[in-house]
Amino acid sequence: MKRRTIIEYALIAIVAIVLALVVQAYVVKPYRIPSASMNDTLLPGDRVLVNRLVYHFRDVHRGDIIVFRYPVDTHWVFIKRVVGLPGDTLQTKGGLLYVNGKQLSEPYIRKVNGVPETTDPGQPAPGTTMAPPWSLSKPYKVPSGNYFAMGDNRTQSDDSRTWGPVPAKDLIGRAFFVYWPLTRIRRL
Repeated sequence: MKRRTIIEYALIAIVAIVLALVVQAYVVKPYRIPSASMNDTLLPGDRVLVNRLVYHFRDVHRGDIIVFRYPVDTHWVFIKRVVGLPGDTLQTKGGLLYVNGKQLSEPYIRKVNGVPETTDPGQPAPGTTMAPPWSLSKPYKVPSGNYFAMGDNRTQSDDSRTWGPVPAKDLIGRAFFVYWPLTRIRRL
């Protein structure tokens, strides 16, 4: 090969790598689902694409599956579903979730033998008998600039019932597509 051809191929490769890094950093980023907290919507090992730009152009909607920095330790990244928007009042009653006094329709909740799992309040803080205000054992108003996020697998989800609402500044983006495994490819 001529030297010029080698230089052209090298430049094409460098541009492709830079473009891929820019897209991943600012536009769309892949994530792997590590736990069962979003069963049956997302299973452990599923790979999803996350739109990192969407919330620059529209508000978060109830029902969005969001990726965010874990409020207790922002080095970790979590994926959950938004069930409460800023200003919403949430409470669990009889295993169901109520938003602003009305039962929330949640067809995505994990079902066992065809029956949706219950949405129970979060547990008391370790070493106490007191539940945090966001456990949903009593009505809880989502603060301005925050979102209440829960897993679809309510009995196996470490979520806002345990550690509180997600600050808007910690949002990374919205999961919109499962691309792996091939048998589970679909839009979310």
